[in-house]
Formats: sequence, C-alpha cells, structure tokens
Amino acid sequence: MDTSLASENDLTRNTALATVVVARSAMGFAAALFLLLAIAAPRIEASSWFKRRLSEGSAFPHNYEISQRHLFNTSLVIAGTAIALAVTYLVAAEAVFDQETLDWINYEDGFLEWLSAAILIGSSILALVFARQMPTKSLKWMYFFLAFLFFVMFGEEISWGQRQIGFQTPEQLGSINVQNEVNLHNSFGYLFDHLFILCFFIWGCVVPALYWIDPIWRWFQSRLGLPFPSLGLALAMFVVSLFQPELTDRFIGDVPGLRVAELRETLSALCFLLLMWESRTLTAAKDDKRHTAFHQEQAS
Repeated sequence: MDTSLASENDLTRNTALATVVVARSAMGFAAALFLLLAIAAPRIEASSWFKRRLSEGSAFPHNYEISQRHLFNTSLVIAGTAIALAVTYLVAAEAVFDQETLDWINYEDGFLEWLSAAILIGSSILALVFARQMPTKSLKWMYFFLAFLFFVMFGEEISWGQRQIGFQTPEQLGSINVQNEVNLHNSFGYLFDHLFILCFFIWGCVVPALYWIDPIWRWFQSRLGLPFPSLGLALAMFVVSLFQPELTDRFIGDVPGLRVAELRETLSALCFLLLMWESRTLTAAKDDKRHTAFHQEQAS
C-alpha cells in the first residue's frame, strides 16, 4: 500500500487513497457494531436462539476438527519447506542468478507466474472433485464455488492467456488497468491485489482463530461449509502474508528483477492447494454421528 500511495501512476495513487478512506470508514463502522454487540451481549446470550445454537454446535465432522487441530503436520512441513526455499532464494538470488535469469523467473510469463497458475488450476480441480463427493448441499455448493474461484484466479494469473493467444486489451479495460492487461487484479490501481492479500490473511489466520474461539461463529461457518486451515497451515499462511517488499527490502535490500509479490502469490497458491487437500476428510463424513445429527436437523 505504501508503494501505491507514492506511485507516479495517478490511477494507482488515487485508488490507494480511496482504499484508505474506505478502510477507515469500515473500521469505524465495525467499531460501532462491536460496541452495540457488546452492549447487547447479555440479552443475546440469554435468548433461546443463542442457547439453541450453542447446543447444536458445529456441523463439521469430528474427524475433520481433530485433523485441523494439528500444528506439526504434513501441511506445515510442505509449506514450511517452500517458505524456507523462498527465503533462501530471496537472500541468494542476486549472487546466484544473472539479470536475465532473474527476469525469466519473476516477470510476466516467468517461472513463478506459471508455477502459480499450475498450482491454482490443481486447486480448482481438487475442489471440483471433492465437491462431487461432499455429503451435504452446503459443502457441495461451497466447493463448487471454490473450484470456480480458483479457476478465476488461474485465469487472472496468466491474464486469461492474452499473451499466448495474442489478443489486444479492450480500450475501456486498458484505461483502468495499470499494466494494460486483460485482468482484474491489476485494475483500479492494484485494488484487487490489496483485497487478495487481506482475504488471504483473513481466511488463513482470522477464520481458524474465530472457529476455535467463538462457538456461534463455529456454528455459522460449519453450516456455510467454509473449510479452514489446520493450525500448522494457518501458521504457514501467516508467514506467507509477511512476504511484502516493505519487509523483505529491509533485510536483503532491493534486488533488481526480484519481485516479492510473485513469490508471495506462488506460496499463497500452494497454501490453497494444501487447504483443499486437508479438507478431504469432509468427504468421508457420512458415518460421522455429528453429520447424521446435522442431516436430521436439516430434514426437520
């Protein structure tokens, strides 16, 4: 955001300023909402609706909850190894690779971009396969949505094949896209990039924390069907969120041709793939007692 606020591009700078205004307004609204909830908390907790939600609990199968409580697991090993390799690359890239190789790794149609795209399409396929196996409608619809979401992210990563196919950017889109490409994430001054970073952090860190802390959120999220990372993967996603130029430049300096954002996007895609793989436990929930109770609740 600091880079966008100081950008020489008017669209990027103005969008960043507007984002700051909206963010401040949203935080003010959230503060007022939380204050009202705090005042009304005694009455809410005494209500029959609240007590019933507490008694119903989570609709996620018990085995899934157990697996997501693990800190030291396969996801942490895989994501942790990838993070270690990424840090090593950031530290040693300038000494090991020449400028041409760095450009091939980091820039448009480079290694990192295509690696991210491959992982995202893999995440989409995995979500689609699991969607067909999910035992409840809420889980099926959620995983069909996630399959679609990851496919859109795949398309956005390669600008929908614009450079491979060779079609031009429409004039109206080019006027709002800072890189004159057919995608949304570079439009309106990287607004969607900022939103992606925020949503990645919320899904990876805030959502699992709320699930384990707040029983009402746990009730709501499980019926929505939104999967959440294990403790090990949540820790990795938190570290990935720290891959920001403002932080990395302080430790290794600004290396020409080194794009931390591309590296972060690749690590983020890997975390999405691991998140989908962790949720395979949900497909085997048919014999779970909690799942049976949830089905009876929906039927009634």
